[in-house]
Amino acid sequence: MKRFSNITLIIGLVLLILSGCGKNITGDEKTAEKYVTAQGYNITSSKGEVYSYTLDKGKLFGSTESVPYQQAWGVQKAEPDTYFGKQIIIYQFTVSNHPLEKIYQAKSNLYIMLCEGKVVGGYSFPDVDGLAGAVYSLNGKTLEEVTGLSYQEWRDKWKKKYGN
Repeated sequence: MKRFSNITLIIGLVLLILSGCGKNITGDEKTAEKYVTAQGYNITSSKGEVYSYTLDKGKLFGSTESVPYQQAWGVQKAEPDTYFGKQIIIYQFTVSNHPLEKIYQAKSNLYIMLCEGKVVGGYSFPDVDGLAGAVYSLNGKTLEEVTGLSYQEWRDKWKKKYGN
């Protein structure tokens, strides 16, 4: 009987330790997760916070380092000006049931941008190794589809607004 009690105690301790190792999602990450599921996507994995930065005009134009920021902000409904001087936090989720899945035959990565605890927007990219190119909007639209402009028209307008 004592042997049974010891085994039960050991199993109980192991389960207690394992349950403490589980990831408890709270705060901004929970906000981002709820936003993704509200869009109708099925989350298959989460990488949590993958990047954060303070947005300023210099990040939006003028160097090769500004290209990722241009791409991300170019497919947003929100204007970046509103967020100058504020911290942007990005959470990554791999999802299924996304429009890019039909094009690339793969799941998609969604990057949700938050500022001061609220979703600003986000962008998507196929979960395919070695694939290069621009990001898509959260719902899989290209920059041209989002803005209604050709890339060159958009770039000229962007340069005028965010260039020196």
